[in-house]
Amino acid sequence: MRTLPLLAQLLGCPVCESSLEAATEALVCKGCKQTYPNWAGLPWLFHRPHEYRADWGHRLRFYVQSLERDIQTLKLEQKIPDLLSSTVERLRYIIQGKIEQQREIEKLCHELEVPAMGSYELHTAMGTPLPEQQSLLGYYANVLRDWGWGESENQATADFLSEVMGPEQLGVMAVLGSGPSRLAYDLHRRYPGSTTLAIDINPFYLLVAARMIAGKTLQLYEFPMAPRDLKSFAVKVKCKAPEPIKEGFHLLLGDATRPSLKPASVDTLLTPWLIDVLPLDLRAFATRINRVLKPDGRWVNFGALVFHQTLQSRCYSREEVLDILAASGFEVLKSADRELPYLQGPHSCQKRLELLFAFSARKVREVPILAEVEPTPAWLEHVTDIIPPWPELQQQVFINHSLAVILAQVNGQRSLRDLSELLVPQMGMSAEQILPVLRRVLGKAWDQRLKARTF
Repeated sequence: MRTLPLLAQLLGCPVCESSLEAATEALVCKGCKQTYPNWAGLPWLFHRPHEYRADWGHRLRFYVQSLERDIQTLKLEQKIPDLLSSTVERLRYIIQGKIEQQREIEKLCHELEVPAMGSYELHTAMGTPLPEQQSLLGYYANVLRDWGWGESENQATADFLSEVMGPEQLGVMAVLGSGPSRLAYDLHRRYPGSTTLAIDINPFYLLVAARMIAGKTLQLYEFPMAPRDLKSFAVKVKCKAPEPIKEGFHLLLGDATRPSLKPASVDTLLTPWLIDVLPLDLRAFATRINRVLKPDGRWVNFGALVFHQTLQSRCYSREEVLDILAASGFEVLKSADRELPYLQGPHSCQKRLELLFAFSARKVREVPILAEVEPTPAWLEHVTDIIPPWPELQQQVFINHSLAVILAQVNGQRSLRDLSELLVPQMGMSAEQILPVLRRVLGKAWDQRLKARTF
């Protein structure tokens, strides 16, 4: 592929940071010899690409299994006596939508090598090595907004960002966290002659983007949380780009917190809706952005600032963000706020406006990389290292053991009173003291079956 030789010039190894060379359907590190495969037309620039591919495959299997369960449950609901004819019709719409959605998603993602084994319950319990918010369809509405709902919201976003960026050419632009990549696509078209690298951690979004920029279509379903009418509970949405892109636009998978970009390799770096959702402190992330930009290169950011950090000291205001830029070797050229529509789907009663913040900052000096306060433990990277115990782990073991003891006693033959008396020896409390514990634990377990799932 023509993409691979270009990427070999711009990217470095995410393991040892050595240069890469293009091989047949892969990029190979010249230093540690790690191979980064090109699967489904996407280079996978992860530390452990096969593990990430397997993980996304598990997520897809979980999503498909969940659709299957939903379909079977809805078919049982159809058999409830005395349903309104309009209710039967609504259920039929939803069932048909989920059946067609399952087929389309499986067809799109077939090269992820979805594992054939593994129960729904196992996938629910197993978890994944990715951030929790990075579910397979965690930002699914963005796909529909980008490619299926029309142009107004996309146009407003691109107009605002173009004002902040100005007429200066983008050169080589990397978009970290590009998602379904509509913003990267729009800017690539507005600034002719650019080379654009759209980088995301989620293969589903980039597989969608690959079809869009190639001029193909997808028939996806929208299931609004607040449908406008009966037929809005399941709506088929045709996703298609205004026009294909033939040159200069490249998609690749990678981790935005450790972008595999060579030092001083890009002219423009765009972070849309990203800096406030990363697990990395913005101060450390800013120094990594500085490193990959060329002298006088620009960092452009766009999105709301709703930081998800555990520590309040890392949940920065707009003023603090600008201070961080100055301390990280940047000169702020322009910053602006604007209230814009956000995910205003045509079939939903919900309409949102967001006060969005954008800046354009030029790199004026080099700065050293700021280390993470809590780096990844070595035993997570090296499979032969001993795993040390820690207090919170021991506490979690006790909690999970206690829950398992309680839940294992529910066999369809015992009441709350029976369970409370049975658990006296294990829990070291009287039956009366155990009763409220049982009500809370079993009540939560009962409610959990109704909660929405993420994949």
